[in-house]
Amino acid sequence: QLFDARVSVVFYMGLERHSVLFERLSPQNMSGDETDGPQRKLPMAYRIVEARWQSDALKTFFRALDAKYRRDWEKPKGLQRAKGGNPPRTRIARVNGRVEDGYAPRGLWRNCYNADWLRQLASYQRRALQVVDADYDFDLTT
Repeated sequence: QLFDARVSVVFYMGLERHSVLFERLSPQNMSGDETDGPQRKLPMAYRIVEARWQSDALKTFFRALDAKYRRDWEKPKGLQRAKGGNPPRTRIARVNGRVEDGYAPRGLWRNCYNADWLRQLASYQRRALQVVDADYDFDLTT
């Protein structure tokens, strides 16, 4: 769901240049969510479970796409009211929140990976990631 929402923003909002990044990602590469307690409140709030391998720049990029998706859901172009169905998840980043290793994809640009996480890998693990020795441009202007 999160992956698909982000991909839809890339294509719907004319940001196709970012398709090259999403071609190298899959849903399992996204950060996780956990519910914000046992009681069910509407709208549901979810704490973000950070993926250790993701750089701050990549997380910021993803969250900017999430914000664009939410704004479009609330006020779709050409429509007077929000789309039907359940609203997008409200995801909350917590200071000192839960962090998991996650599933790091191969072949991303070096600034997509957390530099400290990369340094902690064995050399054969870094080689297996096939890190692109250049920085990705996360610019979201159309």
